[in-house]
Amino acid sequence: MKRFNNLSIYRIIGAICILQFHIFFIMFDRAIPYESLLSKAVQGFIVLSGFLYSQKEISNVKEFYLKSLKKILIPATVCVLFMFIWDFIFMIANNTWDITPFIGYRAYNHSLLIQPGNYYFILYIGLCYLVVPLLKRNDKWSVIAIIASIIIELSLGFFFGNAIVGSCFFIGYYIGRKYFDHYVNPEKRYSIPLLLTWIGIVGALVGLYVVSTLNSFGSGYFVSHLQDLINNILMSSFGAASFFLIIYIFRFANKKEGFAFFKYTDSYTYVFYLMNQAFMIGAMDITYLASPMWGKILLVYLFTIVSAIGLKYIVDTINLIGKRKE
Repeated sequence: MKRFNNLSIYRIIGAICILQFHIFFIMFDRAIPYESLLSKAVQGFIVLSGFLYSQKEISNVKEFYLKSLKKILIPATVCVLFMFIWDFIFMIANNTWDITPFIGYRAYNHSLLIQPGNYYFILYIGLCYLVVPLLKRNDKWSVIAIIASIIIELSLGFFFGNAIVGSCFFIGYYIGRKYFDHYVNPEKRYSIPLLLTWIGIVGALVGLYVVSTLNSFGSGYFVSHLQDLINNILMSSFGAASFFLIIYIFRFANKKEGFAFFKYTDSYTYVFYLMNQAFMIGAMDITYLASPMWGKILLVYLFTIVSAIGLKYIVDTINLIGKRKE
């Protein structure tokens, strides 16, 4: 598929937003609710995936599933192994042998870095790819798959507080299937009503999120979980709406040929995200090497970017070896 500059710009903005949210969350004593709006670039990335897959032709379902699994699991496995090695060296150097943070969900003891529980979203991505062939059929089975997926996701969101990301994939897919050309074609005139509509939706979602966050609707298990679910839905919707607003605003960038720089940023986005997602808490321990705040932030960015580049090289090598064997 052709490389679209506005999508590449979004990838860069989204990656910076996620990493900056993690920095705000860890380095400051308070994590105000509005900072978490930055993390909704995750939902935006899921929308982007659905948006692009709406244009993908699938001739062989089995081959599609295999390629999708490799695309998801190989980088994730490489990142996890890297972090296991990192923590193992840390334990040897400090003579501390505590393995519970390796297996705990979002475990954190200010020492070890890895948190495999933060990779729960990979299951969501896998489920999204699983239903793509059904979506392509556009029949009753595709409708059943969507309804079932949304029901499962809402249930997980209610009982366990999981983010609503699968629905973002469907939003991206169906808007992409119907209006893909509208969001990537710079020759089409900008629609002021559409632009104002997206701005209004984003503003309204932020307002509703603030209201629901600052006000408690009651006490009890059901009410508290329902409020969390509503917040998750609002936040996920904000991520989806922000994605379409940004790529619409930057549509003019598609008038030029794709910049070589975007070729690299696009390919590194997933590994970069894996890095700062898994290190979202523990990796901040590397900041003891710097004292001023700007030094800490610079160190986190430098560490994440350099690690992502190195791990992407390993992933590419593994994929190249696999192709040669085929």
